[in-house]
Formats: sequence, structure tokens, C-alpha cells
Amino acid sequence: MFDFNVQPSLDLQHHLEKKAAQLQRKGLQLQPHVVVLCNTMDDIGMNCAYACLHSGVYYCATTVLEAVDICIKAAFVFGLDYPQASRSAWSFVQRSVYGICHKYDHRLPSRAQELLTDIQ
Repeated sequence: MFDFNVQPSLDLQHHLEKKAAQLQRKGLQLQPHVVVLCNTMDDIGMNCAYACLHSGVYYCATTVLEAVDICIKAAFVFGLDYPQASRSAWSFVQRSVYGICHKYDHRLPSRAQELLTDIQ
């Protein structure tokens, strides 16, 4: 769901290309996710979040929440999948916060589904 990197000087484009190549070797594609670049964890939220939609497409967000918002909306609008490693977390946010549920959604784990039912 997130890439945290305590290297604000990191070349984001290079990072995304490297990540895309690693995923491609596994037969996967880079999916929408958030990258946070900061000096320390205390700096999170200080214009250091990026919504990364593709290896060459990313947007600087003013907050981590804004980056999450961009990723959720882009995935929905463009029919993109969530990253495999965090698919359940993204799907939970999509359903609980945005109220978006469609036939192509991945099934949530049973406990996440129970929590979703309880909070609705």
C-alpha cells in the first residue's frame, strides 16, 4: 500500500522503474500505490507523498491521505488492480470509506468482511 523511504533525495522515477522491473520479473505489473519520501517518520505529511499510478506517472500530493485518495479513484476510474501484496487493505478502504463495491472486486478476508459489515 505504501513505500516509505527515508531518503528525500531519492530519484522517484528511478525507484519506480526499478520496482516495475522487479514486479515484471514476477509476472506482475506496477499498480497504484503511495510513496512517501521523508527525512524521518515525524516528517510524514510535509509534502512528501506521491500517488504513483504507473512507472512514469506520479502526482505529488499535499498529504498522504490525498495520495491514497488519488490512487483509489484512479484504480476505479481506469479499471486498475490494487497491488497484490496490499489488495485486501486497498479493497477495504475502497468499500468502507468510499462505499464502492462492484462485481470485479476481490473478496475480502472473512474478518475484514465482518468488520466492514459491523461499521456499515
